[in-house]
Amino acid sequence: MLLKILRSATLRLLVSALTFAGCNGATDHSSLASTAPQSQAQRPIHPAPTFDADRAWADLVQIVSFGPRPAGTPAMDQQRAFLEAELKKLALEPVLEPFTNAVPVTPTTPEGKLNFTNLYADLEPSGSDETTPLVIVASHIDTKRLGPNFVGANDGGSSTAAVLEIARALSSGPERAVGYRFLFLDGEEAVRFDWIHPDHTYGSRYHATEASKRPISRRMAAFVLLDLVGDRDLVLTKDQYSTKWLQDLFVKAGTQAGHGDLFWHPRSIPIKDDHLRFKEELGIPVIDLIDFDYGPNNRYWHSDDDTLEHCSAASLRKIGEVTLAGLVALERKLISEDAKGR
Repeated sequence: MLLKILRSATLRLLVSALTFAGCNGATDHSSLASTAPQSQAQRPIHPAPTFDADRAWADLVQIVSFGPRPAGTPAMDQQRAFLEAELKKLALEPVLEPFTNAVPVTPTTPEGKLNFTNLYADLEPSGSDETTPLVIVASHIDTKRLGPNFVGANDGGSSTAAVLEIARALSSGPERAVGYRFLFLDGEEAVRFDWIHPDHTYGSRYHATEASKRPISRRMAAFVLLDLVGDRDLVLTKDQYSTKWLQDLFVKAGTQAGHGDLFWHPRSIPIKDDHLRFKEELGIPVIDLIDFDYGPNNRYWHSDDDTLEHCSAASLRKIGEVTLAGLVALERKLISEDAKGR
């Protein structure tokens, strides 16, 4: 009996102590609230991080050292393994997205099909949920089937190195206000020389179609594509398929970052590229940051002259800083729209 009385008294003391603490705000609810994830409207917009052009150039040299990198080749596998390893160093989780697609029958594709593999990694802010915008930053990683001397330093290599360094910059600094997907697309190039539908953009078509089947597609807020961005004489071409307000946003941000000279080449043209698959399939804003005037009369493009000597670290620095400045401006716009009930 005495034991029961003592237990009862102890229980009453505990209840009393907890009630007193709750009435006086001494519970841990306030500390829990202070450590709870911020809503995206509360997340600060941090300045653009530093883009390490020397490291991006070293990556480009490494990528070119693999040689020609058409889809389905051992050199492509080497390049993808390199990218996967670098992303893991950033504590990101690389995701491989393999698929097989019918292609034209040629001497290098006698079976009329090819195995492709996209690669991507997501960088998410803490507390990310189904309402957090996700911005895709992308490059194609394949080179065109033009023989043993086409190493694609600019066409495929430069944008791949730039996106990898952008991933480093964004993941190593303060937490960003939105989510990012760093997407390395296989199979942008046509198997035949001519760009004839549907012999092109295999990887972007697959990724966009698969994403459209999943809830994450509702988070995809914009698609930023880099292509042919290492040209020693870098001047971006104004693509007529890109979303105008997104182009304007990048021009303003890039100019403020000190690179207004990149906008625009006198010739404005419609450019068929990976961004079209996301515009058509997902209906999201897109921009293609591309220099479609590579060498005299564009003669280095899709030729054996697409080599490191016609690219530069200075151009990688410019496109890296422009892209990061544009992404910060885009973060600000997306968070502002969210606060207004986007």
